[in-house]
Parts: sequence; structure tokens; C-alpha cells
Amino acid sequence: MTESPKEYSQHWIDQLTTDLINNWPDVTKFNCNCGISISGKQHVGRLRGEIVLTNAVTTELQARGYKATHYLILYTSDPWKGKEAQLNAFKDPEKAKEYINWRLIDVPDPSESKKSWVDFFWKEFGIPMPKFGKDIQIIRTHELYQREDMKKTVISLIKKKNQVRKILNKYRQENPFPEDWIPINPLCTRCNRIGTTKALDVDLKTYKVKYHCEECNTEDWSDISLGKLTWRLEWLAIWYTLNVHFEPYGKDHATPGGSRDSCIEVLETVLKRRGPFGFWNEWVGYSEDKKDFGDMTSSGFIGFTPTTWLKYTEPEVLKYLYLKTPPKRRIILGLDKVPNYVAEYDRAQRIYFDLEPFDDNAELAAIKRSYEIVFYNQVPPYRGFQLDYSHALILTQLIPSDNSGLEIAINKLQGTGMLVNNPSKDVIEHIQERLNHTRSWVNSQYAPTYLRINIPKDIPNEVIIGLDNEIQKIILQMAEKLETIPWNEEEIKNCMISLREETGLSKKKMNLFFQALYQIFLGTPQGPRFAPFIVALDREWVINRLQTVKK
Repeated sequence: MTESPKEYSQHWIDQLTTDLINNWPDVTKFNCNCGISISGKQHVGRLRGEIVLTNAVTTELQARGYKATHYLILYTSDPWKGKEAQLNAFKDPEKAKEYINWRLIDVPDPSESKKSWVDFFWKEFGIPMPKFGKDIQIIRTHELYQREDMKKTVISLIKKKNQVRKILNKYRQENPFPEDWIPINPLCTRCNRIGTTKALDVDLKTYKVKYHCEECNTEDWSDISLGKLTWRLEWLAIWYTLNVHFEPYGKDHATPGGSRDSCIEVLETVLKRRGPFGFWNEWVGYSEDKKDFGDMTSSGFIGFTPTTWLKYTEPEVLKYLYLKTPPKRRIILGLDKVPNYVAEYDRAQRIYFDLEPFDDNAELAAIKRSYEIVFYNQVPPYRGFQLDYSHALILTQLIPSDNSGLEIAINKLQGTGMLVNNPSKDVIEHIQERLNHTRSWVNSQYAPTYLRINIPKDIPNEVIIGLDNEIQKIILQMAEKLETIPWNEEEIKNCMISLREETGLSKKKMNLFFQALYQIFLGTPQGPRFAPFIVALDREWVINRLQTVKK
């Protein structure tokens, strides 16, 4: 009798949730928080901790009877640094330098529409975000600073600035804050910059800050709510204002004595509030075609967006990858590997529904639980059919891209025995989605050229003339065998195996054999997987094509 997966160690999300509850034994409503800066491209790496991880924790808290809220802070008051990649987002990078040290929310849209920099770069993350996480409450910092509860937090920190300064300076021994330090970065009323000002005095009754701007040499008073707290204080002020109980963070904040530790000490010592339960996760790297570009970054424009991901596959594929992989293990993503990611997810689906055996019970538990969490513990019934991504890659290139293509694809799947029953609505939608995704991917820059199917009308003469006699003989034998077997992928694979066994082909000759087959059908020495490829073609046409090699 197979042991139940529940007998094995908890999934890391379940364990993390248990640890969080134990850390706050008297709390019945949890506020879970995460934050991102809209400094440029909003890449899928930010989905890992800020969306998928945090959303999974809030879902599990709710499943255990707690109330839980998932906040996402958009740091829109940060100064725009004008890095090379940011400048190059504009048609005129030189002119764009005038926006350096503006608040991100004030920098214009580089496409020259009426939107802001923030709105322009947020849309490719924000619009598809509900597909990766549900019920997420978004708060922009430039709006948060207008709230009365945040103003009270800011006032408390300013009043206790000497106590705050002494704590922070323990962590800033090389560059300590001076005695006249005021923890506000004011917004200059003249040149609109926030990164070039120094606070000189404050009037908490009018909520104004006196400042000097190094850029335009202005000395004036500005509304505190238009500026921002210095970075570390802003972080803990958000914790305090939103009463945050849990927040994941990147490994850069995990260093003992680093930024997070100093924030916790100020929060607990000065504001008398316990710090949130933390959990760090590794960053996500980016690679394409065996080239590692390093970690995905927003301001460096390294990586790709959730919108781009959804062109090529379902959101659940990436969610599963993030949930199945231990959070402290670095993941490197590349859009050239999408078929591999989908294959891993499809396998998990088959394993979950006991359609594919799996012997390692501990690993089985991790696979099944990760799959459950992907669907917020409410896994939909198995639709009854799964179209392999690699097969869809072939099929989508052999059918019209209009509405008639779907019917042709279904007929081909039924004709080859892959689809046994008349497809339900869910199956039809799945087939259509896979065909759309694979069509987009195979025509993108990420798909290798050998996967693109372009069948020449005739076999090039040089291919037939150059055929090795032994290879030619085996090809004709193959044509004979294909006339007698059922026309499905498995039988074609068995046909290839029996040919090799009967002829005793060496590995080198077998490679030549496959090269010849691809030359015959595609005019190139390589292509997609052979059996799924030819099974999608008409049997009589395939056999006639093979017989054409007879000299």
C-alpha cells in the first residue's frame, strides 16, 4: 500500500505559515506585505517572493481560519536615477537627463503619451498580476504619504529623530548621520527633484519642511507629504502604518546587521512595535541561449515581464516552478526554455491526478502540494486531455491560424488516437490555448530555427543523390512498415526502434538516418521530434515522400 504524502515533511509554504502563526500567537488578522520599486521593467523575478510566495501564505492563513490581507507597495516616490538603461528608454536619452532625481511618479512616460513612467512600466506587470495572485491590495507610496495614519508615523519619527539617528549610526559607522539630521527627503518646489535636497528644519503644525536643493540652489518650504522618509525609515514606517506581520525579502536584506536588522531595531525600540516575521528568498536570474545575463533587475532592464510570459504559456506553469523550487535556491529563467517548463508542469498535473506513476513518496508529496497551492487549494477536475507542448509546436505550424485551424487540429488528434473522445468545452479551450501559445513561441526570437517547419514542395535532388545506399534502403523499409501500422506516435516510435534492431545500425549511422529523414521532409539536417512531426502529416503523403528516395 502506497504511503500517504501527508506522512512526509510539510511543504515549505505550509511550514512557513505555521512558523508565522507561532511567531504571532495572539493575532487573528494577518497583514502580509511586499514592495517593489517601479524603476523600469517589471520582470517576472518579482513574481516569486512579492506575489506567488506572499499570496500563497495569505491563502494558507485563510484556509486555517485566519483573516489575511496581501499588500503590495509600489515605491513611487523614489528618485529616478537616470541609469543608462533608464535613459535609453527615451527617444532622446540626453534630454531625459533632466528627469534625474525626480520622483518616479513624476517622470513622464518614455513613449510620450500622457501617462507617467510608473504607469507605463507597471502595466505589463499590473494587468496580468491577478493571474499570478489574487486579492492583492496595491498601495503607491506617493499616495500613502497623503494618508493621515502615515503622517502620524512620519511625525513620530521626526520627533524622535535623535533616538533614531543613534540607532542607525550603529549600522553606518563609515558615514554616520550628523546631529542636525532630519529624516526627510523633501521635494524641491522649483526643480521638482527629491534626490538633491537636504532638510534644514520642520514645522509639524503646518506639516512643512524647510530645505536646500543642491541642484537649483533653492531654499524654500515644501509639504512633507510630497517628499519621503529616508529609505530605511520609509520601510519601517510602512510596517508600522499598515501593522505588517509578515514580509518576504531578497537575500540582499538577509545579511546580519544589514538594512532589515536596523529597521527592526528602530521599529521596536522607538515605535514600540514588533517587527514583521521575515523570510528571504533568492533572486531570479535571466538567461537566453546559454548566455547568463545575471539577476533580473528593474532599472537595468534585465529580464522579461509577466505579459511576455503569458504570450507563450499559462501563468500556472510559472507559479508551479516557483512553488516547487525551494525559495532559497536561485532560479534562472529563459524564454528559450519554455517547452521544458511546460513539460515539468504537465508532468506534475499527470502525477497529481495519478495518471503517471511516481515512486519517491517524499517528492510526490512536494509535487502534489505545490500543484494544489497553484490553484489556491481548489484544484479543478482533470479536463480529460493534455496536449503536449512539443506536439502543439508541430501541429500549430501545419494548420491555418484562423478559426478553421482548431477543427483541423482536433481532427488530426482524433485521427492519430491522441484524442479518444469528443472534446469537451474545457478540452477545446485547452487545445486552442496551447496552439496559440506554441504559435507565438515558435515564431518568436526564442525558438530555435530547427523547430520551424517549412516543408519544401519536392525533395532537393542533392539529398537523393547524396544518400548513403544503406540509409536509402532503410528509408524504403520504413515506408513499407508505415503502411501496415496504426497511425499514431507510439507505433511510429516502435517502428523506428524495430528498424534499428533489425538493421543493426550503429549510433553514427542512426544519426545519418535521422539527418536524411529531416532532409527529406524539411530540407534541413534537423527538426522537431520526428514521430510527433510525421504523425501530424497525412500517412499516404508521408509514405509517398519516403518512396521518392528510390534512385
